[in-house]
Amino acid sequence: MEMDIDRLVKEYGNMISTIACRMIQNKEIAREAAQEVWHELCKSYHQFKGDSEFSTWIYTIARRTIGRYAARERQMKMSEAEYFRSLPDIEYSGAEEAKREWIKERCDWCLTALNHCLNNDARLIFIFRENVGLPYRQISEVMELKESNVRQIYNRSIQKITLFMNDTCPLYNPDGACKCRICKPVYSIDMDKEYTMVQRMMRLADLYLKFEKELPRKNYWEKFLL
Repeated sequence: MEMDIDRLVKEYGNMISTIACRMIQNKEIAREAAQEVWHELCKSYHQFKGDSEFSTWIYTIARRTIGRYAARERQMKMSEAEYFRSLPDIEYSGAEEAKREWIKERCDWCLTALNHCLNNDARLIFIFRENVGLPYRQISEVMELKESNVRQIYNRSIQKITLFMNDTCPLYNPDGACKCRICKPVYSIDMDKEYTMVQRMMRLADLYLKFEKELPRKNYWEKFLL
């Protein structure tokens, strides 16, 4: 099969960058991990035999490569997240026209940080399900786990994160006892009205997808097209 670099970058570039950024908090390390996925794909492209879906093969390489980098980061305890949200409010001091983007970036950072309360496998399964939207069957192939195990890990992860979000995030539950450090800025620009659909559906996937759309990841593969 002939390698079509343009198609690969268009279909998978941004998503691989998203996985790297959600798995790894350090942006430079995330960039390095995403680019190494590209190198691995280029190196082994002609070894693909069609034994699985092409996307499964790509995401398996991403799991192994990004997983090596993510293993170097320390898993955060939920108690640490609890402590962090008890710190003083974060005030916004920039230009008013940039306030909305600043708030979205802070909220997006919070979602990524919260993922680090999960171990690496659970975090990857969560990302593949919530951000990439893969079915359980395909995730089980990528993770090399039984589908029943994938479902169990995902369900435990979503319960853990949802409980925290329900008490903390003003976007996820505006009627809860929110303790988010940027609650004041969020409410000051009526973010709750903008996210009415998200609040009504009460699904984390909608929050993740909205941020992925409005804060697109830099495609770390673009330089390979030059």
